[in-house]
Amino acid sequence: MIVMTGINTQPFIPPSYAQPNDDTGQKQPVDAPVLSRSKRGVALKTALWPQFSTVRISLMGMTKEQEKFTKDNINKWAPYINLKLEFTKELDGDIRIKADNDVSGGYSYFGTAGKQTVGAGEPTMEIGFKGGFNEFNAGTVLHEFGHALGLVHEHQHPDNTLDLDFDRIRTIYAATNQPGSVDENFAPVDSRDVVSSAYDQASIMHYSIPETYLNSGHRVEEGNELSEGDKQFARELYPIPRPPVPPRWWNLYNGHVPSSRA
Repeated sequence: MIVMTGINTQPFIPPSYAQPNDDTGQKQPVDAPVLSRSKRGVALKTALWPQFSTVRISLMGMTKEQEKFTKDNINKWAPYINLKLEFTKELDGDIRIKADNDVSGGYSYFGTAGKQTVGAGEPTMEIGFKGGFNEFNAGTVLHEFGHALGLVHEHQHPDNTLDLDFDRIRTIYAATNQPGSVDENFAPVDSRDVVSSAYDQASIMHYSIPETYLNSGHRVEEGNELSEGDKQFARELYPIPRPPVPPRWWNLYNGHVPSSRA
């Protein structure tokens, strides 16, 4: 898992998300090899939330069922972080999540970057609900909220073991007019610029990688649940203090300090 310093936090939307038409502002479908879920991801170390802070989360334009689905999946992160997650119907949350029923996937700003740069009442995250309350959309909520916590894309880990065919990927990008550059989307980040733990191909933050992008010819599937590596890295970013261990005599004497008198 990785957190990056010194990189732009503006969102990039990959081909799995419908792109806006320049003239009308309407979203148009993109025919391209699907890269699951979010934008190219990096997070400024300074965009991490203050330790033990309360993060208010606005849910915008959602049905009650979508609200519950979103809350339930976001709360899967809660046992591993020291932040208090507080949901609100007001539009002034630190994180503001909008539903889009016409797309799969989503996008999110990183950490506090959305709060600092996006206008009041505007979303800092969007979740696609096309297909309903399925495993992929549950994984999308987990993935995007990982970005909101400050996590970046795992497939760009400097120690990743992927054998990407960059020449072929560039050919596909040129033929399908995909947004962003190959390096932006796939090149490993410089290890000097990141704080990292071990590479985790099972991470919720890992893209699915089409077999056509890999010299091995074996597709890498995305996960829809938090991996053990995700949980551990979240603990490292936002450590929860362990409760003090009472001394042995505390249990022996049922909570009473023994007297030194005979």
